[in-house]
Amino acid sequence: MKRHSVEVAGTSFTLAQGRDIHDTKNAVVSAIRAGGDLVDLVVFGNVEVSVLVTPGVAVIFRSEEVETDGRDTGDLARPFHPFASMEAFEALI
Repeated sequence: MKRHSVEVAGTSFTLAQGRDIHDTKNAVVSAIRAGGDLVDLVVFGNVEVSVLVTPGVAVIFRSEEVETDGRDTGDLARPFHPFASMEAFEALI
């Protein structure tokens, strides 16, 4: 599956699986054309983040192929932490 990320002013946000990158791009472009606005993103971990996008802010979109993560449903009522502990993270490295 494709995982999409949006970098806004140097901070990267990985979108939840199944989020339409074209909708996100359209929301960012609309915010810039309006002179600035908040754009809501549902990110990995099933958490909503609002970012302020203005004409002077750099926004970068990135897509990559990754394996599906069954926890990452985009359901805001079921947030999760990507790693339960630092040990769990280190076990992956």
